[in-house]
Amino acid sequence: MKTLIINGSPRKNGDTVVLINALKKHLKGDELELNPFYDTIAPCNDCRGCWKQPRCIIRDDMDKVYADDYEVLVIASPLHMSSLPGPLVNLASRLQMYYASREKLHAPIPRRKKDAVMILVGGGGGGSPDIAVQQMKTIFSLLWAKLDDENIVMSIDTDRVPAEDDEAAMARVKEIAQRLTR
Repeated sequence: MKTLIINGSPRKNGDTVVLINALKKHLKGDELELNPFYDTIAPCNDCRGCWKQPRCIIRDDMDKVYADDYEVLVIASPLHMSSLPGPLVNLASRLQMYYASREKLHAPIPRRKKDAVMILVGGGGGGSPDIAVQQMKTIFSLLWAKLDDENIVMSIDTDRVPAEDDEAAMARVKEIAQRLTR
C-alpha cells in the first residue's frame, strides 16, 4: 500500500506533524509526504492550458499528486482563519485540470479510487472548521478519494490541549492506520 500525505502546516514540529507522525507510526507500506509550504508547488495561474490538453502544463512537485499511484490520500492541516492555509489552497487550485478535462475537453482524466484521511488541527479561537472541511472534501472528490466519517480526525483545541495530549485524536489516527493497513 502506498500513502500520499499532504501536510498543510508550516510548522515542522507542530500539532499537525504530531498527528501525522502518530499515523505514520502505524501505517504499513510506502509513504510519500508533500508540504506545499516547502515543496515546489505553484498555484494555478489560469493559463487554461488544461482546456487544450488533459494535463497541467506546470511541472513541479504537484506531479507527485498527479501520478495517482497511491491507495490512500491523507491531508493534514491546521486551521487558518477557519480555513485551509494559503499554500494548501494553492495546491488545490492545481486540481482545476480535472474539472477542465471533464467539462472543456469532454475527456475526463482517469484516476484510481483511493481512501481518504482528513486531519484538522486548530487552536480553538472560536472559529469553526466547517469551511476547511468543505475545502478538503472538494480536494478528495477531485482526486477520487473516498472519505468516510471514521477517517476524520480533529484536534480543535490545541491552545489548551496539544495534539500529543489529545487522547481521542491520537487513538483515532492509530485506529485509522491499523484499519487501512489490514
